[in-house]
Amino acid sequence: MVDLVNPEALYVFTLLNLVDIMTTVEGLRKGAYEANPTARWFLERFGTAGLFILKYFAMGCIVLAGAVSGNLEFSIWVCNIVLSVVSGWNSFTILRLRRKQ
Repeated sequence: MVDLVNPEALYVFTLLNLVDIMTTVEGLRKGAYEANPTARWFLERFGTAGLFILKYFAMGCIVLAGAVSGNLEFSIWVCNIVLSVVSGWNSFTILRLRRKQ
């Protein structure tokens, strides 16, 4: 059985997913493009809602993989690190695009 995950890991995970979506949408508004082909496909077909669909699907896969492996918290913290890097890159891109305007 999988132990309950540290609530802080889930809070950070949820927050970083929201920050990723917000910075992606803002970057697209400023003229950036979605580099992830899967996210771009969802975005083109479903708009911003597609990003939420993809995020929920990805979160479900992470929870399933962590539950199957018995190490859900580790999986979530790895995702938190990746999401931190992605959100930082998105923020950097937004700042760079603002300087060009």
